[in-house]
Amino acid sequence: MDKDLMWFYDDQSEDYQNFRKEAQALEREYLELRQLLHGATKDLEGAPDNENFQAKVKYLTKRIKGLEEKAPWLTSGLLLEHALWGVPH
Repeated sequence: MDKDLMWFYDDQSEDYQNFRKEAQALEREYLELRQLLHGATKDLEGAPDNENFQAKVKYLTKRIKGLEEKAPWLTSGLLLEHALWGVPH
């Protein structure tokens, strides 16, 4: 097997490591917000007139939208690190 093709996995650059550290924090926050929104939506379905549930859903939706605008790759389906640091084809 050609060792040149495995360079990406053997020696990760500092840029890539910094990106992954930042990306993992955003991904973790995004997942947590999505889970909270799911629960809040279920609560709201059970009590549609509850203003606290309405406010919570609105707040979580706004936070998620803000993260998606800050990091559009969260919902793109494209692994950004492959586009930036992947092996050229």
